[in-house]
Amino acid sequence: MSGIFRAAVIPTRDRHDLLDDCLRSVVDQVDRVIVIDNLSNPPIDPEPWHGKVGVVSLPIDPPNISTLWNVGIALSDASAYRAGADEWDIAVLNSDVVIPPGWIETLSAAMRSTTAVLAYPDQHGGRQQILHTKAEPIDLRQRITGFAYMLRGEHGLRLDESMAWWFSDDSLDWEAREQGGSLLVPGIPVEHRAPNISTNERPELAEQAGRDRETFRKKWGPTPW
Repeated sequence: MSGIFRAAVIPTRDRHDLLDDCLRSVVDQVDRVIVIDNLSNPPIDPEPWHGKVGVVSLPIDPPNISTLWNVGIALSDASAYRAGADEWDIAVLNSDVVIPPGWIETLSAAMRSTTAVLAYPDQHGGRQQILHTKAEPIDLRQRITGFAYMLRGEHGLRLDESMAWWFSDDSLDWEAREQGGSLLVPGIPVEHRAPNISTNERPELAEQAGRDRETFRKKWGPTPW
């Protein structure tokens, strides 16, 4: 697996302490980290990371998380191209996530041993690796962990920016299932430290989540839950 370039994308807004812990957990597992700073105060400072972490300011408010993700993914592609990579992994992480040692390597090896173009950890203690290949609702314990997943970078998947806050990760998951598969990987859960804080604190984001659900329904028919 050593010839594969690896990048991580982390959108964030404030939450400096959480971001620092996230960075510490991932920085030595990848070749490049790209932080997408959405109006943090003070702005995120990449200096302590000695050039391995890049920060890009994207001042969108209310935020479109799909746009933030896509910008980070595109920049990861550019980093891989510059490195001359034919294959590259892109880990997409929320800034409140801490990944365990070896997480990137394990997830990558599992994904690339199959046809999957997306992989994510089992957060519910399952023991079976499952390759999903149909765009349809599944057991919610097996659905994508939108706060921590990996893309087969050279495949070129992108988030649907018409879903600005919720459901674009599920839409990405369903697209991946139709394009090679979406892989649930047991044994490597991540620590998710502050789920749904932004949604709960900002009514406009909760309202956007409702609109995103309807957008998903119009695109796919059934919804994930």
